[in-house]
Amino acid sequence: MRVIAVATPAFALPTLDALHGADDVAVAAVLTNPDRPRGRGLERGAPAAKEWALGRDVAFHQPEKLTREAVAGCPAFGSPVDALVVVASAFYIPTWLRELPRFGAVNLHPSLLPALRGPAPVNWAVINGLAETGVTTMLLADEMDAGDVLLQLPVAVDARETAGSLAAKLADAGAGLMLDTLRGLDAGTVTPIPQDHARATHAPKINAEIRALDWTRPAEELDRLVRGLYPDAPARASFGGDMVQVLAAEPVPAAPAAEPGSVIAISEEAVVVACGAGALALKRLKPAGRAEMAAHAFAVGRRLAVGGRFD
Repeated sequence: MRVIAVATPAFALPTLDALHGADDVAVAAVLTNPDRPRGRGLERGAPAAKEWALGRDVAFHQPEKLTREAVAGCPAFGSPVDALVVVASAFYIPTWLRELPRFGAVNLHPSLLPALRGPAPVNWAVINGLAETGVTTMLLADEMDAGDVLLQLPVAVDARETAGSLAAKLADAGAGLMLDTLRGLDAGTVTPIPQDHARATHAPKINAEIRALDWTRPAEELDRLVRGLYPDAPARASFGGDMVQVLAAEPVPAAPAAEPGSVIAISEEAVVVACGAGALALKRLKPAGRAEMAAHAFAVGRRLAVGGRFD
């Protein structure tokens, strides 16, 4: 099978490796986003999928949009294509392009659709406290994540899972599922199944409001929020008017009389902050403009004492 991969971040790499290593699949090209400024120095950085292609002598193209002109400039489309394999792509893929390959545009989505449709399914699986999520291969449609399902594979969410650790598990699981899907389509043993749209749940984009720790909420919820946002968009709070990212924490019991947001204990292991129910033991923090550090080091540097307050 001759496929063109549409992919950008590291989440796509296990799938690209699986396709490239399969005897019955040929990756004709990778379509990925242009290099973008990133980091504090805003130096231009290449997408992970481009770096992957460079390391394996696979053709790649970096259009701003998937227009007819951009596709015409990609020689890989000059021969018949069996499928567009879409993994974590920021491109909008228009109908005419989805209909070009024999099997259409086959997308890998990191949830068990119709659950967690949207741009942040991995984050919300942890934030919502799910015991299980999974990966789905589906045919792209006009509505986001609403296309027909091809195959699905459940994946357990561990008790102390972070978005980062869960994403790695889902990426690995999805690589095998994509291969199974392509082979099943080629053999005629995999057929599209419409989703039950009435059962759809949503995973909205992570924004500043979601990232803010509301100390009036139970510690168990804030713990899931911290883990569900780490490492790409960490939870954050304010101390003394300065923003502090919370990278690691865990819930602990606390006396009910403590005011939410107030520091009730400090040790070498943690800074403990009262919540609406229980308390959150902060383990690792990253103050604005500083490197990440142990919470105890932050407490020493800011002369934080019991009775201090996070907002």
